[in-house]
Amino acid sequence: MEPSRKRRKLHYRRYLCDYNEPLPRTTRYRMAKIDPLDDDDDESSHSDWSEDDQVSNNKEASLDYHTSSDATGATVDSEQSHDEHANCDGVVGASMDSENGHDVENSDEEEGSLNDEPEQALYDHTTSESDSTGVSLDIGHIVEDCDEAEVSLDDEHEQQSLDDYTNSGSEGLGFEHHSSSHTDDYDGGDDTTSDSEQMVNDDMMRSPLYQGALVTLGQTILLLMAFAVIVGLTQDGLQTLLQILSLILPQDSHLPATKYLFKKLFKTGKYDFHVYCPKCCCVLENNACKRCHQDFDKNELMKNGNFFFTLPLIDQLKHSLETSNLGESLNYRKTRPTNPDTISDIMDGKLYKQMCKDSNLKKDYSFSLTFNSDGVPIFKSSSFSIWPLLCHINELPPNIRKKTMFLTGLWFGPKKPSISTFFRPFINEMKTLSSVGFEWCSNAKIVKSYVYAIICSCDSVARAMLQNIKQFNGKFGCNWCLHPGERVEKGKGHVQVYPFHEEVTERSHTDMIKYQRNVGTGENFGVKGPTPLSSLPFFDIVSGFIVDSMHCIDLGVMRQLSTLWFDSSFHKEPWYIGTRANEIDRKIEQFQPPSNITRMPRSILTRAYWKASEWRAFLLFYAPIVLKSVLPRRFFEHFLLLCQAVYALQTTCITQLELFYASQHLNEFVLNFETLYGRPHMTYNVHILLHLSDSVRNWGPLWCYSAYSFEGCNGFLLKLYNGTQSVPLQIVTSFLLLKEVESMGKVLMQNAHPRVQQLFDTVVDGFNATKHVRRVNGTVFFGHGCSRALDLYEKDAVEQFLENPVKDQAIFYHKAVYNSQIFLSINYRRKLKRDNTLVRRSDGSVCQIVGFAKVESHTGCEHALCLVRKCVSKPRLFLQGYFGESRCQIKHVMSISSEFAELTVLDLSQLSDKFVVYRQENSCLVCLLPNSLERD
Repeated sequence: MEPSRKRRKLHYRRYLCDYNEPLPRTTRYRMAKIDPLDDDDDESSHSDWSEDDQVSNNKEASLDYHTSSDATGATVDSEQSHDEHANCDGVVGASMDSENGHDVENSDEEEGSLNDEPEQALYDHTTSESDSTGVSLDIGHIVEDCDEAEVSLDDEHEQQSLDDYTNSGSEGLGFEHHSSSHTDDYDGGDDTTSDSEQMVNDDMMRSPLYQGALVTLGQTILLLMAFAVIVGLTQDGLQTLLQILSLILPQDSHLPATKYLFKKLFKTGKYDFHVYCPKCCCVLENNACKRCHQDFDKNELMKNGNFFFTLPLIDQLKHSLETSNLGESLNYRKTRPTNPDTISDIMDGKLYKQMCKDSNLKKDYSFSLTFNSDGVPIFKSSSFSIWPLLCHINELPPNIRKKTMFLTGLWFGPKKPSISTFFRPFINEMKTLSSVGFEWCSNAKIVKSYVYAIICSCDSVARAMLQNIKQFNGKFGCNWCLHPGERVEKGKGHVQVYPFHEEVTERSHTDMIKYQRNVGTGENFGVKGPTPLSSLPFFDIVSGFIVDSMHCIDLGVMRQLSTLWFDSSFHKEPWYIGTRANEIDRKIEQFQPPSNITRMPRSILTRAYWKASEWRAFLLFYAPIVLKSVLPRRFFEHFLLLCQAVYALQTTCITQLELFYASQHLNEFVLNFETLYGRPHMTYNVHILLHLSDSVRNWGPLWCYSAYSFEGCNGFLLKLYNGTQSVPLQIVTSFLLLKEVESMGKVLMQNAHPRVQQLFDTVVDGFNATKHVRRVNGTVFFGHGCSRALDLYEKDAVEQFLENPVKDQAIFYHKAVYNSQIFLSINYRRKLKRDNTLVRRSDGSVCQIVGFAKVESHTGCEHALCLVRKCVSKPRLFLQGYFGESRCQIKHVMSISSEFAELTVLDLSQLSDKFVVYRQENSCLVCLLPNSLERD
């Protein structure tokens, strides 16, 4: 007997000696599976247990795991039968003892995540003689065919070696089997019911959960799985939840009672697993590195974290286009309003238009991608992080584009990824998608799509890695020009700065390829070597990278300026205003942002904890008002150049004239930054402001490709794992499982009860459900509403607007949503710190919302109307200044009167924008939002 198994046996013997109460059923089951020792006492104790529990086992209708019978009634050896059962159940994360085929429980291990069960299948494949460039894992296919699977002795031996490694307890490095995840499936009597007795077919999935239920069995299963994935429910938590429901629900319910049967109903998408050489990061082929000519033990490399995942993009695209109705949304680029003199989306960019002429992107159903990769720490106590490779479709409407993310790769480990290794599968797949394309079904018609990855949005560190050039703190570290930079003293050390130069040579794709070839033989202008992204079809290695406003401006220049203004180390400088921080805080507290800004303003003293969205709000809305009489005039007017330029580049629609002025303001800002603040503060972020307008000219407004949506998806991925083991596998399987839940919901949630549909949307989309909702012509009203007769003024205003008589009775509301924006009336009962009542009409006037009404004409037609009071005076510009040769007008900050005119009626489509409100005694300052499309 193996020493480890003997220790477990002795552990149960001590349990018998020390305690007199009956053993738990789980413990008795474990002891029955352990080979008896040679002494007579242990054999007798084993036989006594079998006799005492025989009646209990029959009452629970559990399977006999010691013996099984074939079709002729002959008894089959228990070791053989259980090995076959272990092979079937192995795909759901069971840790099996290969010698005797019994389960092993380790109560000291951490709880497994919801998706630890595919680990066994992953081990089986990684030890097989398959293509070493990556093993394609179709978990759904494995589960379906597991009843017919057979295990050879060699496979069993290899599996045991992997189990020995995974149970060694290396934190966060490789994959660890949570042995409790399999044995928990058989802890209770219900768990031992055979699969054939609880198989769920399509008819059952569409039948009511029980007689008289509002929800079907399939809808219940989808709700439970979506809830389990979103909240990060553990294996034990899911099992407990199913057991509770089995006790509550009637006996005619077919809801699976165990997590094994429950999760067997879902098919997880495919993903590839790659093990690479620890020396050169080359993907291994048949356990050997072709570059180093050395053999490796894959188990040891997995233990050290030398692996990564890739998810086939073509499968995800086809799945989403066919099941999520994204194919119809691809017509957005043809149906959206356009103007040749304005830039309102990526499709208006100069390089996008050029690419449509040179490629198949102009064809129907073809589309392009924006991709991103950035490091995300996962443990506070270690250096391990994940590097997701994410992308979204540029041709989708903006509100859908940001929500539809595709995970194409996941790197995990204590070090940054090797770009040539990690991005190679993605690049190879993009070569196929751009040249051959892929076919999918749209409205019962087979269509072909060509796909191109044309934009990369990332921070400066990742950008230098992807371009394979020097970082920003090295010579020629700029990603877009050949500015050499210089080293200057700062404090006790030296820093790399980028003084303003009148003429600097721009980088080009052709020159970058030439420099890559000349590495080691001549001047390469910061290029360290070739990069695999150079072979990405139709991707410009220079212009394909954009200046990300989140990292460059919000977390870069704006945070740097606040440090100069408020850090006490600069108390002797003329720009220092740290002594007036309390005065600034009192003014900041008076701001009332709309719901579009997710975070409320905080004290300037807590700026070390501010997020990027808070810095953006401070730059565009708060600072222009609170710093007007605080910051010295020359510094304040210099700051206004940045504020106005960034606001213009963030707007929904940019004219060519506005783009010209924004570029001029940014040049003026960078030119005078050194004069005002000194050369040591001419950082890389200040320098790349000069390239900001080029990104807009080439690819559209800044909100189209900012990293906010990708950072939000990274935060979501961090919620898809539990504990510290098998982190990347948990994330990948949970991500694919959630995609499967969403696609199944398109089918199973058809004709669902409104409460069921609403709850499903709440769980999947993550917003709070509202019980009382009424939809009228694209407008959503919230609450019960108040039914009353229109007074004379209201009826006259309504009929004058509609030019038709209406019924006297109407329903009034205080909260409405139109075009994904929330609007509230001044009579909304909840006193909020936000203001969603002040809006701008399409004609430029400012109005205050009094209420919303659903009125009905005599012909039976329903109308959703907004009752407003118009501001008595026109908005006036609050800020304008001159700096050098630039005249800077802050057009989005305006002063309005506190008085409003008589009641008037509008259609909600006439409400174009909302404001950030700063109320004073006799007047009110409002800051217009640049767009309603970008979310934090």
